Amino acid sequence: MKTVWLFCTVIDNFGDIGVAWRLARELRSRLNVKVFLFLDNWDALMQLAPNFADERDVVVKRWREHEWADCDHVPLPDLTIETFACGLPESVLLKIKKNQSLWLNWEYLSAEDWAVKTHAMPSLQGDGYPKYFWQMGFVPESGGLIRERDFRLPEKTFPKENNALNVLIFGYRSAIWADILRAWQTLGWCVNVDLAGGQVAASLRESGFLPEKGAECVSGSLKIRQIDFVPQADFDDLLARYDWLFVRGEDSFVRAQFSGKPLFWHIYPQDELAHLDKLDAFWQTVFGDNHTVWQQAYQSLSRELNGDFRLPENERLAHWQTLRQHENEWRQSAQSWQQNLFNQKDALSRLADWLAQK
Repeated sequence: MKTVWLFCTVIDNFGDIGVAWRLARELRSRLNVKVFLFLDNWDALMQLAPNFADERDVVVKRWREHEWADCDHVPLPDLTIETFACGLPESVLLKIKKNQSLWLNWEYLSAEDWAVKTHAMPSLQGDGYPKYFWQMGFVPESGGLIRERDFRLPEKTFPKENNALNVLIFGYRSAIWADILRAWQTLGWCVNVDLAGGQVAASLRESGFLPEKGAECVSGSLKIRQIDFVPQADFDDLLARYDWLFVRGEDSFVRAQFSGKPLFWHIYPQDELAHLDKLDAFWQTVFGDNHTVWQQAYQSLSRELNGDFRLPENERLAHWQTLRQHENEWRQSAQSWQQNLFNQKDALSRLADWLAQK
């Protein structure tokens, strides 16, 4: 059995380890390898996968970026993957080169042109050793998305309460959440809002929209509650409960697309609004150049959510009203995009094909 070393530094709560853990399990399953996952935050993994220690042929080891890794008694790697350009210690680099291991940088998800063009391209290091870039993406020319070979959509159905809209919000801290919920209140929508993670709830408390204590409250036509964290294995079932999804990070964003539900992506904010380029590239890939009335409303709300500007209240209300009136078209668009992704090879199939040529 061949050996894979996979390195992950937890930066964005569960986004990094969410991708790395899913990748580790699929590498084991699809390539028939033993995976050693080097991780600097075991607490994050414990929440995401409480039974990770029982995973067959996936062994979790400790490391610290740039400094050291617990790899002295670990078989040398045939394939080494650093997730999201984390910095490998010199001792690890020596072992990689000694064993002539293939070396990949599993990059952040992007639909930008540069990411597609650099996919699987080598970057020669100072000593001439090649490191290849694996660019996850949404088109056949990219590195694809991690999707299990036996992936199935949840078959559960959930009854609607008084025709209320069921919405999941899993996002970063921002003052915009209060503006969004106030808009729904003003429009008189009956909405059941579930808050995942603590950042959105904290933002709403800071704005005075939520009381300081309590996991549930009623605010006008809105019923708001903070829900418990769910392990990664249960996340698809959670998404199936809702009509609309607001998600952050990468793993959650990909699973939301697989759900076929209408969604908003709250991107991890970057300096000088650099994250907006990534946002625009994605929606350009999905929508193309011909934007309908509801897509234009959606784009404005999406850019406001991600910090590009603040809309005047009357415009915000008008855009939400437009989106609700065209909800069926929005849902059909999401389902069409879902099928587009399902019709493509997943990331592990593409990786297996690429490795076969090496």
